[in-house]
Amino acid sequence: MLPKHHQTGLRNSGPDRYMTDQQVTQEQYEQLIDDVSYLQDEAEALKYIIDQVPYAENPPDGMSIYQMLRLIDYAQTDYYRPIVEKVFSENRTVNLSDYIAFEETFEIPEEEKIDIQKALSKIIKHRAGLINIFRKIPLIDWERKVKDEGNRTISLFTFANKMIRTERKILRDIADLVMIYQKEKQSQREIDKKVEQRKST
Repeated sequence: MLPKHHQTGLRNSGPDRYMTDQQVTQEQYEQLIDDVSYLQDEAEALKYIIDQVPYAENPPDGMSIYQMLRLIDYAQTDYYRPIVEKVFSENRTVNLSDYIAFEETFEIPEEEKIDIQKALSKIIKHRAGLINIFRKIPLIDWERKVKDEGNRTISLFTFANKMIRTERKILRDIADLVMIYQKEKQSQREIDKKVEQRKST
């Protein structure tokens, strides 16, 4: 299970950007695809810097970078994708209360070997598969209805953007940890340098 501090929030967007359940426009759909693709870019960028930080280290109040990356992948493969496919394939309103939240079912087996590059590659691969599904859904079908956890009726489009808000919050948490670790590493280098200078005087 996850710490409760993982709440949703979308970067660079106003509060009403994705909350409407009116007709979905082509422009909104294209923006959705662009936003969904963002995860691939972030995962690809992390591949080049992630080995320089202690990605398996758990901070006092949360998850390790590795755990958060695994969570993002688990959410898209075991929660969001199956629900999107079900909404698209069935002629009835899907109720999210019938599904257990991915935060509650997510677990990493104790015997799992930590392979950060493999985890990032899986995120990229699975996101490509999800994008292909999104591209196959006709514009009008993004208006199909879903009952959220509060029994409110929302569109499939709004549900998809909930995924984006959730994973971008986690990505921000990862970025914050990377920055903290990099600053700590820089501070340690400066300390070591001063120690060496004192030894040589």
